[in-house]
Amino acid sequence: MDYVEVFAASDITFAYLMKANLENAGIPVLIDNENLQGAYCLDGMVPRVLVPADHAEQARQIIKEIQQASEDERQDDEQSENSAP
Repeated sequence: MDYVEVFAASDITFAYLMKANLENAGIPVLIDNENLQGAYCLDGMVPRVLVPADHAEQARQIIKEIQQASEDERQDDEQSENSAP
């Protein structure tokens, strides 16, 4: 089975968050480069979320929804801070 990258995480926590969400949707997930966290931050060597190629489109859609929800939440927080007396 061919695995493809659907998400490159800025840190391992985000990689595992995506992994949990994708697995909840029934998509098998591998995390590549997970042991590099905290060792050396080499260019391009970030935790990568991999899924089977035939699940890639579904996985990308789920990730997009998660990122959108996170962005919406961040904007709500900023608006709350700005409107505080």
